[in-house]
Amino acid sequence: MKLPCPIKNHRAGLWRITESDRENLLQLLFQRYPDGEWGTFFRFGFRRAGWGILITWVDSLKPGAGDLDRRSPLVEFRAGYIQRAMAALDDSELGIGVIHSHPKGCAPLPSPADDDMDSYFALEFERFESPRPYASVIVARDRRNEVSFSGRVFDRGIWLPLANCLVNGKRITRECPFSKPNAPTSGSLGAKHGSQARLAQLLGEDAPHRLRNAVVGIVGCSGTGTPAIHVLARAEIGEIVMVDPGYYKPSNHQRNHASRHADLFEIPAPAKVGLASRLVKEINPAITVTGFQGDLLDDAVLNELVRCDLILGCTDSNYARAALGDIASHYLVPVLDLAAQMRAENGSLQEQIGEIARYGPGLPCPWCRRRISPNAIRYETATNEEREFLIAAAEEAEQRGIDGRQYWGGAPPPELTVGYLTTVIGAMGAGYAQNLLLGCSKLPHDRFQLDLGMPFLGAVADERPIRAECHCGRYTGWADQAQIARSVTFPRNWPRAVRVD
Repeated sequence: MKLPCPIKNHRAGLWRITESDRENLLQLLFQRYPDGEWGTFFRFGFRRAGWGILITWVDSLKPGAGDLDRRSPLVEFRAGYIQRAMAALDDSELGIGVIHSHPKGCAPLPSPADDDMDSYFALEFERFESPRPYASVIVARDRRNEVSFSGRVFDRGIWLPLANCLVNGKRITRECPFSKPNAPTSGSLGAKHGSQARLAQLLGEDAPHRLRNAVVGIVGCSGTGTPAIHVLARAEIGEIVMVDPGYYKPSNHQRNHASRHADLFEIPAPAKVGLASRLVKEINPAITVTGFQGDLLDDAVLNELVRCDLILGCTDSNYARAALGDIASHYLVPVLDLAAQMRAENGSLQEQIGEIARYGPGLPCPWCRRRISPNAIRYETATNEEREFLIAAAEEAEQRGIDGRQYWGGAPPPELTVGYLTTVIGAMGAGYAQNLLLGCSKLPHDRFQLDLGMPFLGAVADERPIRAECHCGRYTGWADQAQIARSVTFPRNWPRAVRVD
């Protein structure tokens, strides 16, 4: 088999792993450092997309006694260990890969022996009834003891390089593969005198560079979404992936940062995501905008969201919040979910509540936190015919003396907000996103609410744990192979997403 040559196309692989799994993995791989190598098979979820392939860490098939030859300074997988890895392919639809370390003084680049090993495993794994990708990763430490890597993925007869590794933890890091030293780069060029001068002074010269290399997803481009986009654009985030199915309405004007007065009279009404894209380009045309008028459940949208460093959820729908919880768990993409709610009686505000919650591996999902309702999801995703059927079923049940709410609970009440509250929460969410990307601060709580009208802002934290009966922790990192555990799927009657840049 012909192994990778210098890349001549844009397709590549992206590797996602949690910070805790990365730490445990490195401890395993460097147990014979600095003189010897060590390795392991591992299981991963995957998703194929137009830009390449995503692989998401699930777990390692740790070598047991006799699985590797400890007498050899190199990694040599013995037959019994290989057979165990092959058997793992029958237990699930996950992929199998190999990751191993190199000793001190060796770069993480494949040797001829590594090429032979990868050729053998790639062909063996592809022979299965359901062909799987094969991933091969090498790690090493440099003179400063920092870890670097290289990797490649074989899928459907093609080798793709691993272009990045995204680590989800207390901070969200984007690690690039090892490359031979070149001339110094100008990653912080303009930081001292440009628009990010104060950020560089506050958090260091590398801070602007990290933000310019980040990709942030925004689901919902109205009340909380557009102020978040506004802040991120001025922070010079490298790329913003934005999605919203809706069109602009006059009632959006008082809280949508992307709209102008002239938009009130546009016929037909402009798409919300189009206005948000225009806002970004007017602030900084160098920022890449990948926009979709459509839904996050659409495959084309999901392909782009899973390559984001993180996602801001700026939608008030139950099905979207449930889907974001699935993305956070199954694809290891950290999500900051934003919400705002106001309540008034007789012209007097009783509540001015904002909420920020983080979803991801090891954290309670929206179901655990009781943030979503099955009845609301059913209402949001049903066709008009299905709603009429459920209403009739509820009426019939009531006539028989049965609680009709099990069939139809009515339309969920609208979430009423005005611009100053959504702006506060959207800007806070964008700020916390930047802090996670830079590792300079953390959320005070994984979920908390505040009320602008209460003393000390009425801040309250939600510290409840993952519910034992919830599926959110059972398919962590399974990617597309976690279809069985999806909260909601794309309704067949919904229109497909349209690209708007």
